Amino acid sequence: MQHSKYRILGLVGQGQFGRVFCASVRETPAKDSRLTSQLVALKELSHQKAPTSEFLRELWFLITLQHPNIVTCRALEHTATGRYLVMDYCEGGTLRNLLKQDRPLRLLEGLQLVMEVLAGLDYAHRRGVVHCDIKPENILLTLGSKGWSPRLSDFGIARRLPEIGTTRLHQELSPDATVGSPAYMAPERFYGLYSPMSDIYAVGILLFELLMGYRPFGGTPGDLRWAHLNQRLQLPDAIPEPLQAIVKKSLEKLPARRFASASQMGQALRLVMYDPAVRKLGDCIIPWEHPTTSRAKNLKSETESLAQVEEQEASQPTINLVRTMRYAVTQPKPVILSAPLTALIATEKYLYAAVDKDVKVWCQPQTHLVTEEMPRTISMPEIVRGILPTADGCCVLTPLKIYWVNDRSWEPQCLLDMGLRQGTDAFRATVDSDGRWLTVAVPGELRFYALGANSTEADLEKALKPIATVPLPEHYLPELMFLDRRHVLAIWPDNEPKNPQTIFRVYTRRGTAVGSVRLSATVGQMVLTPEPYTLLGIPQSGKAAVLLMKLWPLKVARIPLESLPVSACVANWGWVLADVGGQILVLNNQGVQVGNFSSPAAPRAIAAWGKTGLVIAVNTESESHLHFLDVDVEETNSRSNLNG
Repeated sequence: MQHSKYRILGLVGQGQFGRVFCASVRETPAKDSRLTSQLVALKELSHQKAPTSEFLRELWFLITLQHPNIVTCRALEHTATGRYLVMDYCEGGTLRNLLKQDRPLRLLEGLQLVMEVLAGLDYAHRRGVVHCDIKPENILLTLGSKGWSPRLSDFGIARRLPEIGTTRLHQELSPDATVGSPAYMAPERFYGLYSPMSDIYAVGILLFELLMGYRPFGGTPGDLRWAHLNQRLQLPDAIPEPLQAIVKKSLEKLPARRFASASQMGQALRLVMYDPAVRKLGDCIIPWEHPTTSRAKNLKSETESLAQVEEQEASQPTINLVRTMRYAVTQPKPVILSAPLTALIATEKYLYAAVDKDVKVWCQPQTHLVTEEMPRTISMPEIVRGILPTADGCCVLTPLKIYWVNDRSWEPQCLLDMGLRQGTDAFRATVDSDGRWLTVAVPGELRFYALGANSTEADLEKALKPIATVPLPEHYLPELMFLDRRHVLAIWPDNEPKNPQTIFRVYTRRGTAVGSVRLSATVGQMVLTPEPYTLLGIPQSGKAAVLLMKLWPLKVARIPLESLPVSACVANWGWVLADVGGQILVLNNQGVQVGNFSSPAAPRAIAAWGKTGLVIAVNTESESHLHFLDVDVEETNSRSNLNG
């Protein structure tokens, strides 16, 4: 998009009328202007798929409806290749994306999400707008400190009521009067009738699906029409009685028997959230387990309609390969170190553990996780506060200096004296995997260094000079990591109560700013995953969960957990999380739990080492214990939970 104010970062979706892109906002329309951290969604509206009348209708609705739970249209963008609606970007994708995850919500979180959908609908209804196509694909998600927040989108087939705020049924005899999603359409919609209660019916289907993982009615479009008009609603016993009453009322066949307004249904949900039977299950992760026979019946009807109903394709159950795990502690007694641990890092070749002024180094064994050989000890001049591994050694961080340690001699040599005052938060640093590029954050600036032969030949007689510096306006230092051999990521988590956020900025290894994104949640520990530009992070507030964050373009998946993890690492057999009680949880690369076991309590750090190794560090007041485990992973073709 030449001379545009927006730079497209990637394709994030395919809408009914065209593609949807994530884009970053430029300071000016110039091609080489700096990118801001502000992200927008560009919704393409092709002339073939979206006639001018449809285009203007959706534009009018989006401009008219200004509400936190409705996507905002910011501008129009016309280029030589097309026309776009510039809208708020929602990094969580659609609610359908969330439902395709394995049990993605807690009960109270799901009810809160539906209440916010109803708040947006109530606002639209009071302004005389009926959405007419409420479904998970048209609900976008943004992440906040308390979890997901939904935003209604896609008003392409919305209808305006002749009388503002009316609850009466209205009929439209145009050819597209019954256009919509049959799986979520109220009975009267099949006859071209619509009203606010039609949207309430669709929310009832959505609520059932959130709770159970499948919809109450399935089949071909003809089957769905008959079911909505005639089939009796069957509610599983898993749904608490107070919630059953709300689902039943929202899915009444006759509009007059449903909730009179979206606000009335929202108020009913708000009250039921305080019901003892519901609060008791509030932290239970949904969808609930359900009988195999009922699910199999529903799966069959959904499968039959795949070729005919587009939205049911997104509802197809996915089969995840679940790997059963056996583990054995190959060394019954832990390795005891003489001081509390300050760093634990593993590479393909070595395991590094820092205690006081020493760095312990274990070489990767060929056949067993731990050999009988004692670790090599590297004595440093100062207390060690961090280790940055490379292919042929490591950089060792002390409070004021960076040392280089080569695996040919293991003799530490001073690589860089920061020249700063004594302080525990004096600087941050990261080095690339080849040990040729170094980035350091000090108060006020980022410094970029080309190590070249310095790190490999230990030719450190000349003072190391930065090849570039970048000013940092923030008053606190970012965490740093190399995303690959060319790009550095700087991370600023801010846990300010009223506006928690995490800022991610990407630079080249020579200091050129590439772009930045902002997440409306505070993320603590982050580890890089094998997926390019993708991080696994532990949020610092809210319910227990981990976040899977793809940076370019920004996409976030939130995985709820039973307990809050305090440490994480990425192994070639999954993501490994440890909580304060010593429970180890293993997730596969899709975020599905594949194993768990107990370890010593309160782990200080964990590290995956080799193909099956796991090292767990536990600190006491005067020493640290390293527990070496060998995790035997056996793959089976068992199913995970099936979600519609």
